[in-house]
Order: sequence, then C-alpha cells, then structure tokens
Amino acid sequence: MLHLLKLEFKKIKNYRPFQVMALLYLLALPASLLVTKSLPDEVGMFFGSQGFYTFPNVWRYLGYIGNWIGFFFLGFMGVLSITSEYGNKTLRQNIITGLSRKDYFTAKVVFIAGVSLAAAAYYFLVGTVIGLAHADPFYFDVYTQNLGYVPRYFLMCFGYMSLGLLLGTLVRRTGFAIFIFLAYGVFLEQILRGIHLYYTEHRSCLFYPVNAMEDLTPVPFPDMANEMIREMEFYPFLQPSEAIITSIIFTSLFLLGVYRLLMKRDL
Repeated sequence: MLHLLKLEFKKIKNYRPFQVMALLYLLALPASLLVTKSLPDEVGMFFGSQGFYTFPNVWRYLGYIGNWIGFFFLGFMGVLSITSEYGNKTLRQNIITGLSRKDYFTAKVVFIAGVSLAAAAYYFLVGTVIGLAHADPFYFDVYTQNLGYVPRYFLMCFGYMSLGLLLGTLVRRTGFAIFIFLAYGVFLEQILRGIHLYYTEHRSCLFYPVNAMEDLTPVPFPDMANEMIREMEFYPFLQPSEAIITSIIFTSLFLLGVYRLLMKRDL
C-alpha cells in the first residue's frame, strides 16, 4: 500500500495544477479566518463570547471556512488525480506495465485518503497556532473542546475528493468534470433539495451528499441564533451523527462507483 501511495505522489509531484491547488489550500485556510480581524470587535463578540480565534471557537469557525475551501481545492484535486491520467495516457500505461485494475483503484483511494489526512492535520495545526496565539490564559480542557471537528474535517475532505474522483472517472475530461462538480455542489443539489422540500415538507431533504458533508462542520451560528433556528418547523442542519453516517454512506457509494467503472470500462 505504501508503494502505491509513493507511485501516486510521483505522478503528481511535478503536476502544476495540483501544485497550485495545494498551495492555494495552504494559503487560503489561515488567511480566510484571519481576514476577519478587519471586522469590528462587536461583530466578533456577537459570534462568540471570545470571538473567532480563541479555543474552542476557532475549531468551529476554521472548520466552516475549511469546508468551502476543501470543496473547491480538494474536490478539484480529486478530479485532477484521475483526469490527468486519462489525458496523459498514464492509466493505460500503468495497467500495461503490470499494475492490476484493483491495485490502481486502491492507489487512488489511498492517495485521496492521504491528501485528506494531510489537510485535516493542517487544519489541526492552523487551529492550534491561531488559538494559542489568542489564548490568554490557556486552559487545556478548553483547548480540547470541539476537537471532534478534526476527524469530521477529515471525513469531509475525503468525501469531497471521492466525489471529484467519481466525476473525473465518469467524464474523463478535466474541464467538463470540474464544471459538473461545481454545478452539482453549488447549484444542482440545492435545486433538488428545494424540490424535495416543496413536495415532502420533510427534513429528509437534508440527507443529500454535499449537504451532509457541509454539515460535518456547519455554519457556526451564535447561541442566540441557534435557539431561534431550533424553533423553526425543523432544524435545517443534520445532527453530527447524522452527518457522519450519511457522509460515510455516500462516500462509500462514490468509491464503489469508481471501482465499478475502472473494472468494467475500456481504458
């Protein structure tokens, strides 16, 4: 398995689009949170008793920002990891030179899992550094509150990359696959959920793949706003356990789709 992971990183280490996506992720995650320093102090205090940057708030706000960043940059990486192989004919070459289709699939899964793990580790590092820089005083029990966001963040990244991998395998062309990825995540799923809600008026409209992954690190409303939202007919977010289970199910289905395509399709 380690050999397969090394093989994947050899393919992309000099691939410029992947390098750009990785660099943008590394820069955008801390910058998108720190840019809120330009907001008035009263706004920051409204969103939490200690603002955006202290423990445990930093895990929530950084996780929500990372959700959007992960969707775009990591999702694109998932697409690129397979469409670049179709474009460069390296997929067929791997099979010709002795790599089985099952090994190839395993390599892709291990690769996106490795990238997702690195992204979650970076989220943990950035959150820790920002939180420590604003902790006065520091309490370990406060630091560990909301650390459950870290494994949920990993699952979110893995889910987005799995969706990107599926669309890239299905479409094969980078530009078209990225367009479908964006169109589905930003527009189409919202339309489908709206139609679902209109006809059913039931919270089952929340159990869609991208929405479930978004709700792994949801928008961190202030406590007062949360209480107001909870008084609605139904709470418009999945509970953490619901988001986790739904994301795992859809991620598994995405990977199953990739597997079946790779096993049966002409390369």
